[in-house]
Order: sequence, then structure tokens, then C-alpha cells
Amino acid sequence: MPNEHDGDDDYRVVLDEQCLDWRLLSPDALSRTLDALADLLEPIADGRTTALMDLTYEVECLPSLKLAEALYSSRGGLPPDERRRLQVLLDKCRVLEPETADLPPQTRLNDGQWHESSWGMAHALARGAEGRSMSCLVGPSSASPDHCAGWPSGWLAVERDTGSLRHQVDVHLLRAPDDLVSFWRAIFTREQVTPDRFFTLTETAFPRLLFASSLRFHHFRGKYTEILPWLVHLLGLLNDHFAEVLSSCGGDQKKVRDHFKALGADISPESPNTKKNAKAWEQRTVLFQEERHRCEWHGKRLWDRDRVHFSLPLQAHDGRVLIGIFTDHLDT
Repeated sequence: MPNEHDGDDDYRVVLDEQCLDWRLLSPDALSRTLDALADLLEPIADGRTTALMDLTYEVECLPSLKLAEALYSSRGGLPPDERRRLQVLLDKCRVLEPETADLPPQTRLNDGQWHESSWGMAHALARGAEGRSMSCLVGPSSASPDHCAGWPSGWLAVERDTGSLRHQVDVHLLRAPDDLVSFWRAIFTREQVTPDRFFTLTETAFPRLLFASSLRFHHFRGKYTEILPWLVHLLGLLNDHFAEVLSSCGGDQKKVRDHFKALGADISPESPNTKKNAKAWEQRTVLFQEERHRCEWHGKRLWDRDRVHFSLPLQAHDGRVLIGIFTDHLDT
């Protein structure tokens, strides 16, 4: 059941300290890179989600200047506004002391050349090898002169050689803010997140959606393992497209349905007959934060079962869409 106070129980993002090597950047490029890095950290530097290795502060970020000196000295060579912003964000991250499993292994991608990883990447890979979905914040490519600069963002199968073990580990590379939602959403199915933990991830995976506290998975007819991939896909599409498509189609419901059909989702508004049925129409009313909202659209997994009912964008909630009902099938 959704709980606004719940959250994932441990960090999932680790900073790759090599992205802090700015020695080859021009002043203009340095300023842009610092802004881009801060933009990445802003939504996840919350004391829980993101961690960095304590060795990070020893990185030589500018010629003959370590990160600690550059951040905490006004004469450190960083632009003052960007320096203060980055200092605040990094201070919010969890600091980790390296352990034996974090010793940087040799890594490569797609049978390419072997390179020694950073400490941050090593830690992310070590946790990934244990089955936890991890993202390594490598920052903008222009800020990373290491071998990861040529690797794409998103999920990668990285070959890891520790000397005693060579195997592939899936890890997520975070370069841009848009990479974040793909990371959080993949966790649901990669880890087969259990029903009691599902809603601990929804705020970050679907930031444009709201979830009613009355939602229950046992209201579906299908098994949770059958429901999960479809549900994550549907919620992702509603988060990313519903409000925008509804607006661009001028409220034309058929066009909205066709757009989502092309994306692989079956959604539709309630029929006129359902709206005339007082009992059925009332079933689509949901209480959220002491206000009643009508969930007059729904997505369905199969033609005769498993539906998610949701509202139109709620202006009182910054245009977010309320996911109000999980059900087998309501009256029509």
C-alpha cells in the first residue's frame, strides 16, 4: 500500500570520481560541466540515494589541486556559484570507505580494451554482482577523460575481471537527468520487487503520477508476476505521455487511444453508459488527500480483466495524474 513516508532502504547511485577530473577543460567548459553535474545530483543528493567513496575528495580535479581544496577554498579555481552549489550537493551524499570487494577491477565493454575502473565504478559493480541494481554517475561525457567516456548511458553489461573471477555485471550509467527514470523503472522487474516494496520506488520512477493509498495488488485477477511488467510499462507511458498527448489531441479521445495503442498500451475513457450508471460511476471515485477525484480513464492488461483506473491531469497537483484503482473489472 502506498505510504508517502516510505522509501527505498539503501543507496543505489554511486559517483564515479573520475568524472571530477576537469584538468583539460577550458573555463567555459568547466562552468558548463559543473552545472551539468549539479543538475544530475540535484534530485538524488538526499542523504540516502547517492553515495561516493571517501577517496573522491583526493581526486586531482584541477592542476595540482585536489577536490577537497577546490570545493572548500574560495581560491580553489572553481567558479564561485557553481562551487557552492556542488559543495552543498556532494555534502549530502553518503560517504563510503572502500572495502576489499571495492578494489578496482579491470573492466571492458563489448570485448573492447581492458581498463582499470574507478573506485566508484568498482563499488557499483561489486554491489551489482550481488544482485542489487546499481547506477554509476559518470557525468557528462565531456567531463570524463577516462575510458567510460566512450560508453553510452543506460544499462550495460560490463565485463569485470577481479583477478580471481571474470564475469559480466549489469550496471546503469547515469549521464543526463533523463537517464534516471529508466534506471528506477528497470529495478521493478530486474529485482522482482515485491508488492510491499512496489510503492517505495514509484515517486522516483513515475514523478508525474500520484498513487491512492487504497491501491492493492490482490484486487487484480492475474498473479503479481504476470501483472508487474505490464503495470510498469503502463505507468511509464502514463507518466511520460498522457497529459501531453491529451493536450495535443485537443481532448479527442480516439486520437489519445490510438497514440497509446501505437506505444503498446490499451487505454480508454469510460463509456457513456457507465457514466449514466450511478453505481458504476461512483465506483470510479477515489479519495486522495481528503478530496474526491473521478478516475474516468483506464488501462487494461487483457480485454476482460486487470485494469488500472486513473484520472485526468489534476491542476491542483501540478497536472499530475492520479492512479486511483487496481481492479479485476468494475461494473459498467
